[in-house]
Amino acid sequence: MAVFVAMFVLVCLAEAAEVPTSISDRISRAIKSYLVEKDPSLAGKRIEISYKYADKIFRELKYRKGSVTFSVAELYPDFKPIGNMIVPIQVTIDGEQKDKLFLRTKISVFDKIVVAKKRFKRGELIQEGDATLEVRDISNLLPDILREINLVAGKEVKTFIPSGNAIYDHMIKDRPYVKKDEKVKISSSARNILVMADGLSMEDGKLGQEVRVKSLGSGREIIAVVTGTAEVTVR
Repeated sequence: MAVFVAMFVLVCLAEAAEVPTSISDRISRAIKSYLVEKDPSLAGKRIEISYKYADKIFRELKYRKGSVTFSVAELYPDFKPIGNMIVPIQVTIDGEQKDKLFLRTKISVFDKIVVAKKRFKRGELIQEGDATLEVRDISNLLPDILREINLVAGKEVKTFIPSGNAIYDHMIKDRPYVKKDEKVKISSSARNILVMADGLSMEDGKLGQEVRVKSLGSGREIIAVVTGTAEVTVR
């Protein structure tokens, strides 16, 4: 009895191994392989593919005789099927190219991206904890989407960002040490004498950058180098 049960189990496993993968799964595998080949960074990422109005095509392909394989028919060198689009599929039977099918698909690629945890106004500073990483469908997002938290902390917001919105590189910038129309301390030295004066910055400036500032005492406009937060030095 035990021998019979063991043989029965082995037969069932063998039959299960012979069950062919569905046509849609085989085509999806071909599309995923094509995507990873075009963009190796997609390797290991979750890719989901769904089809619309394709049931009749899949049923017809199921009964094709011979060794049937599928591949993406490249339309142009930069062709990258992601999002909602029609994907051309080349059908090859016994090594000979046959039909070229055009399938309406939705291809989603999921990855961790930086998302705002609060609403940001223009000019606001992003603090630690103001953003988080979430897995999102990136298929319809712009290429400069950010994927690392440390790229946003301490940055200044250039445009309004709603809570829960993905954060892009074009939405943020390095916070200037000196801001336009901001009061600054002007320092200059001559013959080992340090002179300090109050001034007004005429433009934004990063550390080490030259900016135009106006001396509040003389009203004269001068060029100085940003040396710290709200600090410039005349050289």
